[in-house]
Amino acid sequence: MYAAIAAAALNVISAIGLLVSGAEAIKEQIAANSNGGSAPVSLDEVDIHSDRFESLQMIYSGLAYSTIFWSLVLAWLALRGGGAVRIFATIIVIVSVLFKLVDLFITLPTLTLVADVLVVVLGLTATVLFFGAGGKAARQGR
Repeated sequence: MYAAIAAAALNVISAIGLLVSGAEAIKEQIAANSNGGSAPVSLDEVDIHSDRFESLQMIYSGLAYSTIFWSLVLAWLALRGGGAVRIFATIIVIVSVLFKLVDLFITLPTLTLVADVLVVVLGLTATVLFFGAGGKAARQGR
């Protein structure tokens, strides 16, 4: 339970880092991957009013807000306990960990990257504890 709550809290921190530093990360992403396979451009050359920038900003903020929502759902489920709740919480944790694989392909703020690595570790720990020895002890305590 505590590992899932910690993973949820770190997910929220990760999302806040993405919201706060997202514009800079988007500029870095565009600068490193300029159109047509041409050489990278400097950050000053990135047009923050372009469709590409605005589209990426929409994707980053949508990802951040959905992460916050599902992290709150995960924390609520982890606090409630119970068999069915463990299954739903485990699904949320596994999907969250899979989304962290996106970090390998996009530029993210450092705070977000650090929090995401911790989310993966705690998420996998929470999944094991939901159904391993910790889950068994919780089921026997009820």
